[in-house]
Amino acid sequence: MHFLRRAVPLGLPSVLLVACLAVAPPAFAQAVTPASPPAGTPSARAPLPEQIELNLIDLPTTLSVQRHRSYFRLTHRFARDLRRGDLGELASDLFSLDNGSIIGLEYRFGITASLQAGVHRSMLSKTIQTFARWDAIAQDRSPVAASLTVSVEGLNNLRQKRQPAVALTVSRVFGDVAAFYATPALVGRTKAVDFIAGHEDHIGELGEPDEHSNHNETWLLGLGTRVRFSRTVYVVGEYTPRLAGYDPNAGTWGVAIEKRTGGHTLQLNFTNSFGTTFGQLARGGSPHDIYLGFNITRKF
Repeated sequence: MHFLRRAVPLGLPSVLLVACLAVAPPAFAQAVTPASPPAGTPSARAPLPEQIELNLIDLPTTLSVQRHRSYFRLTHRFARDLRRGDLGELASDLFSLDNGSIIGLEYRFGITASLQAGVHRSMLSKTIQTFARWDAIAQDRSPVAASLTVSVEGLNNLRQKRQPAVALTVSRVFGDVAAFYATPALVGRTKAVDFIAGHEDHIGELGEPDEHSNHNETWLLGLGTRVRFSRTVYVVGEYTPRLAGYDPNAGTWGVAIEKRTGGHTLQLNFTNSFGTTFGQLARGGSPHDIYLGFNITRKF
């Protein structure tokens, strides 16, 4: 995957961006912190949220953005495979922090209490994904919650190889302890994007043709969970196999540990893919590589 040689190394701009996101003004912290229980209740501690994030690692959840509120997400994947080299070699590279990275930036806005729209831009072939999501069902009115997402993404800043996608996310939350998610999705033009010619950020052929090489679209199923480990620490896992259609490489997976701090969530993750959009997930991940990364989010 020679495009990794073009990846941008982690430098001072990334460090400054992370530092800015990690500090919330007092007014913002007060705005996003759940209200304290009324005086006289047994506990003075604020109640824990049932869901804390709009994403797991790469897959969506069913948490809504409040009306006229905003959400920002930074995704960061270091380019070195953690399985390459011995412990000494990894340590000399600070466990991949000295290598290039794939960075993504996302912003979304709550149009209404149940309708949100946003844009995500990944360095991977300069991909831009625009999307809208309708949070159709809340769990307080049914056994599950459900959200419908439609998106269009394209390479070279949405000018080439556009991929439409539609996904339905269904969740079941068990109090403030655990949440489980399933996201069946259909992504179009997967094969067309997987074989790129004449693009300056050519990502190459990501896999050998298989028995589904005559297909162009991909059906996938994202499965994930978030489990609370302590009051503000969570463990996250997700796996996205392809069910039918064009399915190069292996299904993507990821595991993470994250910390909730007011309006921020800080997540350290390990994945087998740089993908953060539906189209990138449809093209699969490495069957043997492991990449270190992190996500930082902020609601405001």
